[in-house]
Amino acid sequence: MKTIRLSLTTEETVPIEAERISPDQMAGLELDQIKCLEAWLGNRRITLDALFSIQVEGEAQGPESTTIVLEGDFSRVKRVGERMTAGSVIAKGNLGMHAGNNMIGGDIHIMGDAGHWLGREMRGGKIVVDGDAGNYVGAGYRGERCGMRGGDIVIAGSAGAFLGEHLCGGSIRVEGNCGDFPGAANQGGSIFIGGSTHLPGAEMVKGSIIVGGHAHMLPSFVRMEDVEMEGERFVKFSGDLVENGKGEILVAETV
Repeated sequence: MKTIRLSLTTEETVPIEAERISPDQMAGLELDQIKCLEAWLGNRRITLDALFSIQVEGEAQGPESTTIVLEGDFSRVKRVGERMTAGSVIAKGNLGMHAGNNMIGGDIHIMGDAGHWLGREMRGGKIVVDGDAGNYVGAGYRGERCGMRGGDIVIAGSAGAFLGEHLCGGSIRVEGNCGDFPGAANQGGSIFIGGSTHLPGAEMVKGSIIVGGHAHMLPSFVRMEDVEMEGERFVKFSGDLVENGKGEILVAETV
């Protein structure tokens, strides 16, 4: 097992784009090679050792036996774990935007809060956030017809707006509240929101959304029967009829 530890050594406030912080990128490298990997500090290309203190312990046969540990506040460090296929990333604080972009496998555990676009267009693997997450979790980037296609995202706190926009597969679970328009243009997959939200499922054509709190529903959804699930009662809605959709939304309370 190989463990790579990184901690920020700069007080720069400029965002850092560091897609090379990934088990796939680092598994086969020695310490000196990892230090020479490049990142972007604003519009300047810079090596990782100019930004981070880096330590390496053990050896790995591949990314599946590699763990990257991020010590401290990485909230301005973007694109960590991009396109990773295996292994683990553990952020012991906050983590910046676009973590887990196009992720295929492996695990990301964020012990603090996550930035916007978490798990963008994710295809597999699992992301767990102990705190809150920003907007566009599991969504598709501008112009993409599909966002998240597979895998799992679990958020212990709350999430921002447009959660799972253009969702095509996989599952997203938010234990707290969620911002406006979760599951917008949903084309498959499932979303669970433990708290409350506003206007879920706009333009969805299939897939499912469960809201454990209250939600303001769009008039283009048809109220169906009441259902009971795991001892809880929900109101079932079908839609979005604007798109001739056959999506399903279960809401504990409507407003």
